[in-house]
Amino acid sequence: MPKNGFETAQQAAVRLGITVRAVQKRAAVGRIPGAERHGRSWMIPADYTPGATQGQSAAENDGAGVCQPDYFRFAMPLINSPYPVGQAKACIAAMSDPDVRNIALAEYCLFTGQVAEAARIAEPYMVSHDAGMQFSANLICAFANLGLGHGHLGKFTMKKLSDQVEAVLNTDAPPQLRALAVFAATMVSVDFRLSQADVLQLEDHLSCLPGGFRQYACCVLAHKAYLAKDYGKCLTIAELSLALSPELYPIAAVYTHVAAAMALINMKRIDESHAHMDKAWKIAEPDGLLQPFVEHHGLLQGMVEVYFSKAAPDALSRIMELTEKYSAGWRKVHNYETKRDVADNLTTTEFTVAMLYNRGWKIQEIANHLEISVRTVNRHIATIYEKLGIHDRGMLDRFMLQ
Repeated sequence: MPKNGFETAQQAAVRLGITVRAVQKRAAVGRIPGAERHGRSWMIPADYTPGATQGQSAAENDGAGVCQPDYFRFAMPLINSPYPVGQAKACIAAMSDPDVRNIALAEYCLFTGQVAEAARIAEPYMVSHDAGMQFSANLICAFANLGLGHGHLGKFTMKKLSDQVEAVLNTDAPPQLRALAVFAATMVSVDFRLSQADVLQLEDHLSCLPGGFRQYACCVLAHKAYLAKDYGKCLTIAELSLALSPELYPIAAVYTHVAAAMALINMKRIDESHAHMDKAWKIAEPDGLLQPFVEHHGLLQGMVEVYFSKAAPDALSRIMELTEKYSAGWRKVHNYETKRDVADNLTTTEFTVAMLYNRGWKIQEIANHLEISVRTVNRHIATIYEKLGIHDRGMLDRFMLQ
């Protein structure tokens, strides 16, 4: 029987949601204050809870550059919060754990376009002892650096994230942590058109993710189907994810509605695409969530300009400002990793016209969709050819998003 104030390693593992081996390992190296060894067994103080200190150094982290994945608080807490629309700040303020609250604030800054502040808050957690906090920091800093147009820092943080994924997948980590690692790897590979998304099957790990994060992961899978040009599958994943979620997770829902809009544009179901954009913005506007529209501007193929020019002109100005910097940072990473030169000398409108034209849209269809004249579309195409040094539609493909 466990002595008063103590519990067995098995009981501690169940309470903490980690493996018995992880508890025993921590006790053996002195990382559980007060733990006592009895023969081959360890007795663990019943009030023991592993903690994560903000800004913990790599030296404090068992000498490793990547945290030991035996305990973690789940990543990106704001994404996983079903807060009432418009109450993101109140939700963050109510979080009792200071580290979780800081990460949630960094998320909020990222998703509202305050990317420099997002990076500032999250960066100390890139060496956190807590795997979930470290995953959060790596993800936030990676996308914040892209938003700042800092391609070199984007590549650095992507490398940090990749190292953490590899470390987790090569250890006896809990299923929830392995699912988080597979999610992170898939998200990066999908966003940057890398091949890893075909190796790790995120679908097999969805059941290990909590509700809001699961919906966010489904959005990544919808994006993956989109890149495979399976627009029907993309739409089905997005709409099923929205329909089956028992609660509204605002950030995940905005991304998912945007994914559905992307699919519908390519199916030339413009009115339905517009309806999903409207639903996305009604959820996003009260909290100022602009990042989903920034990240997917190119794949929305003109819908951002068409929708926001009428629904929220002031927001459009800010979205385009953020998109210009984000796209610059994204292209630096994408072009380096894939050895493909996605065009970086076109305006956002020219790029949109080029994307649609490259996908087989007729001049009149482009004009109708973007609500401009045929003459203007032809002028854009002439400018695109001149800037890219090409002379026909068949040569566009190498410069466009796939």
